[in-house]
Amino acid sequence: MTPAEAVGLLSDRYDINASVREVACERDQNFHVVASDRREYVLKISNPEESRETTDFQTQGIRWIERTDPTLPVPKLVATRDGQYTTLFTLRDGRQSMVRVLTWLQGTPVYKVAITPAIETAIGKILARIGRALRDFTHKGAGQDLLWDIRHASRLKPLLSALKNDAIGNSVREELERFEVETRPKLAALRHQVVHNDLNHHNLMVDPEDTATITGVIDFGDMVETCLAVDVAVAASYLAHHPDDALGSVARMIAAYHGEMPLRRAEIEVMRDLIVARLVTSITITEWRAQRYPENATYILRNNGPAKLAMTRFAALDRNHVTRRLLRACELE
Repeated sequence: MTPAEAVGLLSDRYDINASVREVACERDQNFHVVASDRREYVLKISNPEESRETTDFQTQGIRWIERTDPTLPVPKLVATRDGQYTTLFTLRDGRQSMVRVLTWLQGTPVYKVAITPAIETAIGKILARIGRALRDFTHKGAGQDLLWDIRHASRLKPLLSALKNDAIGNSVREELERFEVETRPKLAALRHQVVHNDLNHHNLMVDPEDTATITGVIDFGDMVETCLAVDVAVAASYLAHHPDDALGSVARMIAAYHGEMPLRRAEIEVMRDLIVARLVTSITITEWRAQRYPENATYILRNNGPAKLAMTRFAALDRNHVTRRLLRACELE
């Protein structure tokens, strides 16, 4: 969609007169919208290959959160003139995309600020609230087969050719084998529900004057029904590259989550391996995708460097020591 088409669509279907600026995205097309009344939105054009069931799953999940916990700082969907939260748009090549407009959340992305214990605690608490809000949400699209769902980390094996035969590449391969043999068989017994599944530091906004206050959680494109512990591990993985105390950073976030929505001992006992599985997933998928789509490599690889650092800092720690530390942080030992 061209910017001119975006402006026309907003006017015709949403009665929003605005200027637009395209912003980077992995699978979809997004525009930052500034309306004539100065209100701001995101215009999201779904990838034509995405099923309408998947798009509706994301839409209904966001609306469910708004009804269940309206104070959570997540985007709100904006209805069209005729009261619909999605609208179909035919692209110039004849393909069709589902289009949505969401409110724009103000704040500074977490990746631009210094990580403090207060931020780690805030991340744990906000994720727990989102998990609680989604606890009873069901949808026929919830079981989508998503490679970013680390339950399926074993499926990364065909992509490993994208990795170098260096220390990081070898560590990724070893951890993937361990996950397949030791961790994956334990996951079926854990709690499952719909989760956000991508609380990375590009998807979290904070108040620039008070960085311990989270002002926005965005991007529900990887939402999926999976192990509840997976959601916690994903968020923790983005703290695992802390230069001085990676384990302490991870433990503080998980303890804060546990304080809001208690985790079970079995979930903590696989947490280290789930966190590392997310690092493995991030490194493998982004390396593979960047080779396939070099024109979008900068965006694709934005979390690749921190994940590699985390492999050298967090994943290198003694596994039993990590688990004991996390159990103590949650007062389960």
